[in-house]
Amino acid sequence: MSTSHRMKPATPGRRRRCAGAGRAALLLLVAACAFAVAGTADWADRDGRVFVTVALPQTADRATWAEERGAFAAHLARAFHLEPSVADEFAGWILEASRRQALPPELLASLIMTESSFRKNVRSATGAVGPGQIRPDLWRAWCGADLTDPEENIDCAAFILAHYVEVCARDAADAEACALRSYNVGYRNRDNRYFAAAADRYVAKVERHLADLLST
Repeated sequence: MSTSHRMKPATPGRRRRCAGAGRAALLLLVAACAFAVAGTADWADRDGRVFVTVALPQTADRATWAEERGAFAAHLARAFHLEPSVADEFAGWILEASRRQALPPELLASLIMTESSFRKNVRSATGAVGPGQIRPDLWRAWCGADLTDPEENIDCAAFILAHYVEVCARDAADAEACALRSYNVGYRNRDNRYFAAAADRYVAKVERHLADLLST
């Protein structure tokens, strides 16, 4: 090491200042730990020269999952005149599926009301099954689900709808309406004049259910 970069021995005064700074830092660290654990921290050193008081900020309580599901179930029961047990069962499935696919749960619930009126085992003449009225021959492999299971059926319905929203957002002014039309008659037929009337009726029905749900 060259002489110009050799460190000078610390003086007694510097040692005292360093020790004082280290002790202050230690006290702050202890206070922070106490803040995290207990909400408040009171600390003094042996000579009584340092005193710290920290209080936790007040935060709003968040609803539990059971409370959130219960509130949504009550909402479904009022809007769609469902039995409480049916509303509670479907509320959990819809909330979970809509979160996974970043969809408004009210929209997914309105689609389920339109498709099946919250019936779990309904089957159409074309072979569509379950609450979301999904055709297994078209969607089972894509969703990777047992479409006869109502929970998996709703999850697949959310997956399909979210896919259509994403695709429609590229070239449609109203991606949500485009997605609903596609869910009903298929993406390629969404603007086909032979299917336009049916798709229009479908979108209008979902929107009526959505308005009922949002207004209750």
